Amino acid sequence: MAQDRPLRAVQEALKKCFPAVEEQQGLWQSTVRDCQPLLASLSNLAEQLQAAQNLRFEDVPALRAFPDLQERLRRKQLEAGDSVLDKLAERLATLLKVRDTVSSHVEQVFQTYEQHATAVGIDGVLQPSAVSPSVADMLEWLQDIERYCRST
Repeated sequence: MAQDRPLRAVQEALKKCFPAVEEQQGLWQSTVRDCQPLLASLSNLAEQLQAAQNLRFEDVPALRAFPDLQERLRRKQLEAGDSVLDKLAERLATLLKVRDTVSSHVEQVFQTYEQHATAVGIDGVLQPSAVSPSVADMLEWLQDIERYCRST
C-alpha cells in the first residue's frame, strides 16, 4: 500500500490538472473566437484607409467644398483602428493569462511527478489502469497542451 502512495499522488495531481486545463481551453477558444470579428474589422479599416489615401479628394467636385475632409476621415479611421487594436490587446492579455495558468498547472503536475518518480518507477508510469491511461501518456498530453499554448 505504501508503494502505491507515490503513484496515487501523481494521479491525484493529474486529476486536478485536467479539469483546470479544460476550463482554460474553453476560455482560450472563446477568446480566439472573439478575435475573428476584430481582425476582420481591422482589415476593413486598413482597406478603407488605403482607399482614402488613393483617392484625390480635390478631383471630386462634391468633395472640394470640404477641404479638411481627407484628414478628418483619416483621423477617424486611425482612431477606429486604435480602438480595435486596444480590444485585441485585451484578448491577447487573456490568451497570455491562459497560457500562464496552463503552464502553472502543468508545472505542478511535473513537480509532483519528479518528487515521486523514483518510487513510482518506470513500470508504474507506463502501466495504464482499467479506468485511465498511463501516467506517461497523460504527462505527454500535458506537454503537448502546454506546447500548443506557447506556440499559438
